[in-house]
Amino acid sequence: MPGDDATLWLVRHAPTKDNVEGVIMGQRDPDAIVAELDGADRLLDGISFAQIVSSDARRAQATARAIAGGRPLRLDERLRERSFGRWEGRSKAELRAAHPEVLTPTGAVRLDAEIPGLERMGAFFGRVHAALTDLREGGGPVLVVAHNGSLRAAMVLLGVSDLASAAASSLAHLRPQQAELAGLRDPRSVL
Repeated sequence: MPGDDATLWLVRHAPTKDNVEGVIMGQRDPDAIVAELDGADRLLDGISFAQIVSSDARRAQATARAIAGGRPLRLDERLRERSFGRWEGRSKAELRAAHPEVLTPTGAVRLDAEIPGLERMGAFFGRVHAALTDLREGGGPVLVVAHNGSLRAAMVLLGVSDLASAAASSLAHLRPQQAELAGLRDPRSVL
């Protein structure tokens, strides 16, 4: 299939005030901290992207635009962060008190967390898989800017990480991760 051999560059959006303050964002839409985008245009300097795709969240769009330097950008809502339902906008300290098992040691919500109010893991992986599948149409290399959860799911689906490792980890902001679209697996095979 065309584009199966595309190289992907996965980048987590620039930090937001909520990241700094330990607030659960999920699908809430705060802006990226503008000062954190300084130098983003040099982050993947020298790579001529065939596609630049971003979550439609403002923090991801701003990051993608800063990296892309005016090149066309496609927004994909399927790359949004996992929905955390009633937990969105609340502090991670509050979540830790109620469900200490769902946070990693660094404070990220575990990728495999399943508590009332969270988007079901199967649905989450399914929508991220659909977004990745559509990248085959445009060839590569591809810049993908999204969120801690959706990018960790992508890394599992692309065979870069196993579910147990990704569940317990957290991706740094603005640190590119390389993956190959040829490694894309069915969500049922990784869950």
